[in-house]
Amino acid sequence: MSLKEEHFLNKDDGKSQYTEICSNEIDMKKDQNLNTVEERPIFQCCICGLTEHYDCFSNQVPFNRNIKTKADVYIARDPFSPRTKKQYLILGSACSICDKDICLKPECSLFYSKYFCSSCTRVNITHFPPKIQEKIRKTNRI
Repeated sequence: MSLKEEHFLNKDDGKSQYTEICSNEIDMKKDQNLNTVEERPIFQCCICGLTEHYDCFSNQVPFNRNIKTKADVYIARDPFSPRTKKQYLILGSACSICDKDICLKPECSLFYSKYFCSSCTRVNITHFPPKIQEKIRKTNRI
């Protein structure tokens, strides 16, 4: 008998040891994939309580390298668009003074070269330029 005929892969007994091992590994991997749900961190605004899963906290969108923001923001993939479109949502940021998480609603935050929460904006309103102070007071945003 030649070596080729003796090899266990060439046996014609219906199922070889190799195929049994491979099929068991594939079944185990399928089970693992079904049981593992991708855990994503949760963003929560400290003012209004908005809660949402996010993908990253960065100034660059990891799944769309062409886009950068001026400050680090919480970014989530847009759940209503196909992944091929690479669309995203900016949920919020961290206050540059107190470091609390804030969403982008006008009642919760102000962006002036950095993000500020409404509490820090009220306390430090005199440190903003007069035009910004006027807009803040006019719109009753904060």
